[in-house]
Amino acid sequence: MRIFALFFLGILTLLQAEDPLRALNLPEQTQKFYQNVAPSDELDDFEKERSDPFVSRGDLALELEDYADKFYVGEVFALELHAKTTEETNFDFQISPLKNEDLLFLNPNPKWDKVNGGYKSTLWFEAKSPNANLDQIIVELLRNNKAFEKASINVADLRFESPPSAPNFSHLVASSLEVKKVKTSHFNDKDVIMMLELDVKNANLKSFFMQGMQRQGIENLKGDFNASTGFYYAIFPAHKNEFSFSYFNKESKKLENFKLKLQISDNEISTQSDLNPTSKSYNLYKQYALWALALILAALFVWKKGYFILASALLSFALGFLMDTNTQSATLKSGARVQILPTENSTLFHTAESSQRVEILAKRGRYTKILLNDGKIGWAHHADLRKD
Repeated sequence: MRIFALFFLGILTLLQAEDPLRALNLPEQTQKFYQNVAPSDELDDFEKERSDPFVSRGDLALELEDYADKFYVGEVFALELHAKTTEETNFDFQISPLKNEDLLFLNPNPKWDKVNGGYKSTLWFEAKSPNANLDQIIVELLRNNKAFEKASINVADLRFESPPSAPNFSHLVASSLEVKKVKTSHFNDKDVIMMLELDVKNANLKSFFMQGMQRQGIENLKGDFNASTGFYYAIFPAHKNEFSFSYFNKESKKLENFKLKLQISDNEISTQSDLNPTSKSYNLYKQYALWALALILAALFVWKKGYFILASALLSFALGFLMDTNTQSATLKSGARVQILPTENSTLFHTAESSQRVEILAKRGRYTKILLNDGKIGWAHHADLRKD
């Protein structure tokens, strides 16, 4: 009998465990209210189940507009990329093309325009050899430098053909090229520096490169890959009296040649480059020449007694005094850098290993044109010069 009583008591205990509300002896109406409450997730892993309200739940889709599949080596070409996403809050794009080293991605931070509920951008590339390839374009949406959406799109096989070459090939492929100005000046006692102002269409002007130059480069580049202007400079021996180059015209599909006569000119030119390497001032010699002329005319006046001769002698003598022979000098600080042009990011050609005296030739903006001890001329920041 005792065994039966204990068994019955265990059954009652289990029934109370299955219904904890009944065990609390709550009124029947209150028990019904709590029975309708959804089960709690407090026993689950809260961090695992938590949903970040700032993480996008939209989808990113990519699409490329129709494009050609064959280009020349050295030719810039564009791919028009569309990105569609339901994301509406602020984010940044990050583009990662899957390519090899023979293909240059020219604008890794392109501009995106919002169109038709999505975004559109132009990606520019340039092949440096026929082996260049582009497999995929990967786009990520970033917020606080962390990706929350990602998509990729395959690129059809692109083929690249080498353009015809020549000994004077400039490695430039363009729809058109125009030489607007040419200037050649002394750079030092042995070399000259030549500047070409170029105007190109559908080209990467930075690709302009000639074999055999001591130093060369592109300065003051403006525009985009559709149309741009810039100054090509090259330094070479002073005995060279002509400069020839060719580029490949992708419209006519042939090389076009330029042959330019070089004439030394130390006069200023009205261009933004303000490239005016010049030799030392001859004003002192001009002053001596005027005074010598004045003496000759004075002697002639004593003989001829002509008042016109006397006036000419006095004028020559006065002009000799008016001739500016003063040269302003300064000290170039140790470690100062001298560049080709008075512009930001211009090519550097000299770094002062120690303090040295230089001659000041001109000033423009934040830069001063100086003559170095070795006869070379360039531009230095005002802050790198200490006036004597």
